[in-house]
Amino acid sequence: MNLRQEELLVREDDALRFLQLTSRLLLQYNFRSELIKRKIALAAKHLGVAVQVFVAYRGVTLYAEDGQQLHAQASEFRINVAVSTEVNWILERLGRGELSLAEATVAMSSVEARASRHNRHLVALIFGLAASALAWLNRADLGAILVSGLSSGLGVLARLALARHHPVLFAMPFSAALIGAVMGGTVIRLGWTETPGFCLMVPALMLVPGPHLINGLYDMVENHMQTGISRLGLAAGILVAAAMGIFLGGWLVLGMTTVSARPSEAVHMTLALDVLLAGVAACGFGLAFNEPWKVLWISIFSGMLGHGVRFLAMGCGQPQEIATLFACLVIGAIAGVAVDRGRLPFAAVAFAGAVPMMPGFLIYQGFEGAMLIARSGAATDPALIAGTLAFLFKAAFVVGSMALGLLAGGRIAVQLSARLHSSRGDSTP
Repeated sequence: MNLRQEELLVREDDALRFLQLTSRLLLQYNFRSELIKRKIALAAKHLGVAVQVFVAYRGVTLYAEDGQQLHAQASEFRINVAVSTEVNWILERLGRGELSLAEATVAMSSVEARASRHNRHLVALIFGLAASALAWLNRADLGAILVSGLSSGLGVLARLALARHHPVLFAMPFSAALIGAVMGGTVIRLGWTETPGFCLMVPALMLVPGPHLINGLYDMVENHMQTGISRLGLAAGILVAAAMGIFLGGWLVLGMTTVSARPSEAVHMTLALDVLLAGVAACGFGLAFNEPWKVLWISIFSGMLGHGVRFLAMGCGQPQEIATLFACLVIGAIAGVAVDRGRLPFAAVAFAGAVPMMPGFLIYQGFEGAMLIARSGAATDPALIAGTLAFLFKAAFVVGSMALGLLAGGRIAVQLSARLHSSRGDSTP
């Protein structure tokens, strides 16, 4: 083997190790399966190596032409917009020839350490305000608004503290929901609120794993059934853990008593207030997803605009499902443009804007009815069964409208942008 051949082999090995590292980061920071395959294929083409990419739930396997197999394993799925964006830009600069393979490898190896993080106390404060805004949007009274914010902020601090010790997978949402239920139950027991259900409902809503749901659905739409179903299973597990935390906390403080989540008649919502509160809620989730300040405004703006569209549509007599679909089309389109221009992760940015539209009241009423049915057994009133199913089905339709609107809006925006680039002769992927 001559010197030239040895140099080519060394370069190929370096390129494959870079692709292996990149695969792990893309998977671990929650990129959808088709996007992982596309980005690895583009990087491999630029580096002059041929690989086939197989994406599994927590692993990516690269098959090289010479028979080598390299496996990248993700310890867990994380949502960190700062890291995801930086990974995207390293690949972008590598593709444009602005970075050599060695420089890109060094940058990619240190991206997790270099990505800035928001102060955890600031995140807890803003996340608590977001929870209060969400409770207000659902027309809770002052007592429920305050305890929702306080318990959600403390829940974030508990999750961040637990994350340092790598606990059992679902321990963090369970613990945060337990804190929310104990604090909310205490306020209910003391009689400090006339909308008691929101004290339990809102802290649980703040734990909804939206990016996992969106990427799971995206994978299924793109025919990656294995990873799509697995991601949806992860999201379902997080939801069940949160529900169990709420159930245990409520049982410890309130026993088996169910409480109403009827909105307060004294709380009136205007378009301006609705839009403002939606922006606060979106800001809280954006910070929780570690969106940099220069990115955070996208989630805030899309959330405000989308919720305003929903408010106006429902004011014109449109059903909640259709109004939510229109609103999420707008949010998805804005997030799609942001993904194309700023190389941002779609799921996190889009969900932060859409989260104020989660049908918390419907979900809570459905679970409350399910608990009553479980306690009554065969003696259950048929009207209770019918009402419970109606709440659950309507909630499912609203969530489905959210997912469909976000995915469709994002796809339309990306395709229009791609056509615009093509018409200008821009080859940027």
